[in-house]
Amino acid sequence: MNPVQALKWTMTLLIPCGVYFLSPQDVSPHFPLYMGLTSAAIIAWALNVFPAIGVAAMLTFAYILCGVADAEVVFGPWATVLPWLSFAAVIIGEGMEKTGLAKRLALRCLKLTGGSFSGLVAGFFLAGLVLVVILPSILARVVIFCAIAVGIIQALQLEAKSRMSSTIVMMAFFAAAAPQFMFLHSSESFIWAFGMMLKGTDKTVNFWDYAYQATFINLIYYALSMATVYIVKGRETLVSGAHFSTFIEQSCREMGPIQPREIKLLVLVFGIILGFMLEPLTHIDPVYVCCVLALLSYLPGINVLDRESFSNLNIVFLVFITGCMAIGFVGGSVGANKWAVASIVPLLQGWGETMSVVCAYAAGVVINFLLTPLAATAAFTPAFGELGTAMNVNPLPLFYAFNFGLDQYIFPYEAVYFLYIFITERVLLRHIVTALAIRMLIVGIFVVVLAVPYWNGIGLM
Repeated sequence: MNPVQALKWTMTLLIPCGVYFLSPQDVSPHFPLYMGLTSAAIIAWALNVFPAIGVAAMLTFAYILCGVADAEVVFGPWATVLPWLSFAAVIIGEGMEKTGLAKRLALRCLKLTGGSFSGLVAGFFLAGLVLVVILPSILARVVIFCAIAVGIIQALQLEAKSRMSSTIVMMAFFAAAAPQFMFLHSSESFIWAFGMMLKGTDKTVNFWDYAYQATFINLIYYALSMATVYIVKGRETLVSGAHFSTFIEQSCREMGPIQPREIKLLVLVFGIILGFMLEPLTHIDPVYVCCVLALLSYLPGINVLDRESFSNLNIVFLVFITGCMAIGFVGGSVGANKWAVASIVPLLQGWGETMSVVCAYAAGVVINFLLTPLAATAAFTPAFGELGTAMNVNPLPLFYAFNFGLDQYIFPYEAVYFLYIFITERVLLRHIVTALAIRMLIVGIFVVVLAVPYWNGIGLM
């Protein structure tokens, strides 16, 4: 073990001990141990001293073995919709990759917008809007868009570590990740999070409620995120637009005419979207409709996917998802949520709803340095519901602002799908870090100047 690794392991083991001894003793008997174990997992994730999925599994078992919570609580996440929605998203993503449907749609969008730099931005922007409707997996969208971005970089004969190369990869990333809050079904964690946050209240959020409350605001947020690439670009110019157009034309020709499998997959995807749209009328949980329709991809006669592809599905990540969710479940059982609310409410009282929303955004930004977005959502979402009740305000604006904060990145470890873009070896952190920091500030202003007035205007606040 080299000195750096030794230091990381020392921090992973010693800091949680300090957290354990400094945690309040009067919350519940198991609260200090919960804080110690949870902080150990957070530090292990942040320092990357152990595989992320392994950390999630170890934390799950540690909660049980140390008596922090019963197995029914720790494994409670498996009885929620999120693991199964994620399972369905993996199948749909596999279908999109195998059939080439997502790539075809993205290339068509890029072809429509021409070969200039602004045309390239507009093409990725349009493609992001199309794919977010049909493909609910953020990572799957990132993989698809990054593959296209690398092809464009090669076609333009750009240096792999040039500023323009970094700019094009960031276009791909924002097209995949920034519209994740556009619709209720476009983020894997949203449906579960709403159920958890609004548990015990008379509020519900369906597809149309969410579209009314958030789609317009998120369209602006998406546009602001995409505009950030102009900061990354700086004074660089795209001088080979003709090569870009040639690459898109050639890629479209190579794909040939649309295939029956692509049409079948498109029908299944529209069926999934329809399930979410009609849920207020049918009262049928759209998540399980999504799972069933996704599995139909393997049926004889449909044959979008085959038996071998099912065996190769990467579903071990469900352990990571449920491990992250267990933080929130166990936290609720040991009183962590009530303790957090009791600590925060006195600080926010008298500040008004607008400042509370700003604080929620800032909290998301800070917490994202410590937890992945999924783990943060799992750990803090229940507290937003209780915070709203305690302050007699609607928790939804707080939750939406918190998620905007979680979607701000500076370092690769903060989210798996952000880390993925560095695997392409076509982007340098020094090219993008300033633009990401400016984006963080701009989004904070956006929340105050546009989001809060909009939510006030529709009666959400």
